[in-house]
Amino acid sequence: MRTMRHLAHLLILIGIAVATVAVWALPNRPVTLAPPPGGKLMSVSFAPYHDGQSPLTKTYPTLDQIDQDLATIRDQVAGIRTYTSLEGMEDVPALARKYGLTVIMGAWLGSKLSTNELEIASLIRLANTYPDVIKRVVVGNEVMLRNDLTPGQLSSYLNRVRRAIKQPVSTADVWELWLQHPELAASVDYITIHLLPYWENDPAGVDTAADRILSAYHEVSVRFPGKPILVGEAGWPTAGRTRGPAVPGVVNKALFDNSFMRVATDHGFDYNLIEAFDQSWKIKLEGTVGGKWGLYTTDRQPKYAVAGPVVEDAAWPIKAGLSVILALGLLAAALRYRPTVSIAGFTVVALLAHGLAATFIHAVDIGYAWHYYLHDRLLAAGVLGLEAMLAYAILMETVRLWRAPMPLYDAAAPEPAEGASLAFWGGKAMTLLATLAVLWSLLLIFDGRYRDFPVAPYLISAVGLFGLVLCRAGRRPIGCDLAAALSASHLLGVFAQTTIGPDSRRSLGAAARTVPTATALATLLPLCAVGIVLSEGSVNREADVWAVLQVVLAVPYLATLLATLRGTEPLPPARQL
Repeated sequence: MRTMRHLAHLLILIGIAVATVAVWALPNRPVTLAPPPGGKLMSVSFAPYHDGQSPLTKTYPTLDQIDQDLATIRDQVAGIRTYTSLEGMEDVPALARKYGLTVIMGAWLGSKLSTNELEIASLIRLANTYPDVIKRVVVGNEVMLRNDLTPGQLSSYLNRVRRAIKQPVSTADVWELWLQHPELAASVDYITIHLLPYWENDPAGVDTAADRILSAYHEVSVRFPGKPILVGEAGWPTAGRTRGPAVPGVVNKALFDNSFMRVATDHGFDYNLIEAFDQSWKIKLEGTVGGKWGLYTTDRQPKYAVAGPVVEDAAWPIKAGLSVILALGLLAAALRYRPTVSIAGFTVVALLAHGLAATFIHAVDIGYAWHYYLHDRLLAAGVLGLEAMLAYAILMETVRLWRAPMPLYDAAAPEPAEGASLAFWGGKAMTLLATLAVLWSLLLIFDGRYRDFPVAPYLISAVGLFGLVLCRAGRRPIGCDLAAALSASHLLGVFAQTTIGPDSRRSLGAAARTVPTATALATLLPLCAVGIVLSEGSVNREADVWAVLQVVLAVPYLATLLATLRGTEPLPPARQL
């Protein structure tokens, strides 16, 4: 009999492990791309900052690093675009000549006029020194978008540069800004527009991005007939928050780039893709997504093969293996006090352990890959620590619910001394996570453009709470009040036989005074979920998932409020695992 039980456990574990691997494998199936148009990319944005370097801290790439980066991309591109003529970029034209690359040289213009003068002087000097390499220049990047200068000030800079060099001169901005400031066209030799469907006020997904680009390009060309047009930026991010139907990802970037190159070839676009390398320092300004537009990672590894199948996460087998190993460890730890659970109970606990482990590995991966600055990584680590504490408390309570033989709650059964502490700290972690979720949602609702949705870490608690709530609801003695059983104070280890009497019921005001934290979270979490959906729009699947996760997190607090309103009380006093 014991051998049969062990065999059943083994088969259950094998089946769940296979299912876990399948969950990792399905979203990472190779996606085949149609062969790209022949030849090299016309141009890519080139900002050779490595991790630890940033124009914000005035730590710039070395000459050797610029040289190596140009060598890395020379076989893939015909030219590059820079955004400044200072900060070490003065060396780019000579090195580009070495590798046979042409340069669109830029000058960064901002609100600090003294720096603008240095940029203009350097740009003019470089353009006149390297006329064989610098084929055209861009004076200012998205100056109108940032409102750093007036159109008159920008035109003055443009005209100064045009008088001083022989190459064509332009300024770059998002395509709508050219329509809003058509007077700038008189001061440029060509129009440089940015076509970034991800960032538009009405974002487009990769499946409609090509149509959006064609429409915008046509609108600009009709408005400025006879003016050459350069698509100065076109690209797609590989990580970060979703914006409506615009979903970052490696596969989506590959699909966008492939589609854009076809559109450019078919319609004769002059273009520059953004960008050669990921720029971690941009995360400070634009969130995760700002640092993830590169064809290469910050480690100078290509994100996908242009001519081959594309996989969203090539390392998924390693992560799947780690999640299975972690799940087995969690299962062993959870069953060390309760080895005699039923076969059904063992299956439920094993499923929950694998779900918690897989979501935890995913969250750790996202936390490391998406966060660059120390404070962001510390926050991510803190949230993951709370999630781990709550997940373990949930798993241990689930084991207790499924222990055999029945009855479920034997008053004579010995309980480990650590159980009360585990339930207590698990409850504290749940409350802290719920509070953080509310704060995070408020930031997303009122200032969310560059903020990530914390879906990955909160999937851990959502999976755990969903499983525990189902078990708690289904395995409670007859007469046990459901609201009390699911309440935040009872869910993680307190068994409540409840009584309801007419004298014990409370008004909403009295209930709020009795359980103020639970009342606040029971109210704010659902309200924030609604606010997220309304502010992001129903087509944003990531926002919808985040809203659902908040509702799941609200269940224990809604149950607490309901139990308090009904006047249910725990009898006898709490016994915890």
